[in-house]
Amino acid sequence: MCGRINVSDSPAVQTLLDLLDIPLYPHTFETRFNIAPSANLFSVFSNANQNNANFMQWGMIPPWAKPDTFSRPLINARSESVWEKPSFSALMQSSGDRSQRIIIPINGFYEWQRKNKTKSAFHIHSDDHSALAIGGLYQVSNEGSLQCCIVTTAANETMSPIHDRMPVILNKESMSDWLYSHDKSLLDGLMKPSPASWITATRVSSYVNNASHEGEACIKPFTQSELFGDLFDK
Repeated sequence: MCGRINVSDSPAVQTLLDLLDIPLYPHTFETRFNIAPSANLFSVFSNANQNNANFMQWGMIPPWAKPDTFSRPLINARSESVWEKPSFSALMQSSGDRSQRIIIPINGFYEWQRKNKTKSAFHIHSDDHSALAIGGLYQVSNEGSLQCCIVTTAANETMSPIHDRMPVILNKESMSDWLYSHDKSLLDGLMKPSPASWITATRVSSYVNNASHEGEACIKPFTQSELFGDLFDK
């Protein structure tokens, strides 16, 4: 799964958005090292053969859902079942010149490795610290707000020692296909684990475990001198 995100490097994000012809105005960029579900994610979507961007709340309740049938919003969609699940199948379809597939530019995400009743936090980022383009879906809620979720796939060789799932990561050549394509087989091909070389996993301290914690301390590499503090926090 993917349940925490880092979007803190504006120049790196803008470099990615340049490929989609999307400006990231300074007043729209909020430095966030520890974004949790229910917060807003800056997302790129397609409409009338043009790329647009807006903030979307991370987590979806299907518009058709009866009250109290969902205990919590859906933050991830599994690629293996995304075409069949009622919550996501219509969002995967392209209609005319638009789709409800989105690209979420991030600088990294966090995952926790669980071993022997302990858990260790890892920051997953690109090898050169450039921004990553991850695939997602969006909808308009019954209240008229934009909501999104992240599409996940099986872990690649970098991720598998930490967790068995990871976000769908798109390379620059496939971003437009994700936004616009009508070809199911092509889209299925994009929802595969990325090459292991695309990402690096850096262990970080338990500081990031608390979703209210912010700042560069969230991505600071773990050191052995912090081991006692991490054990104390568990």
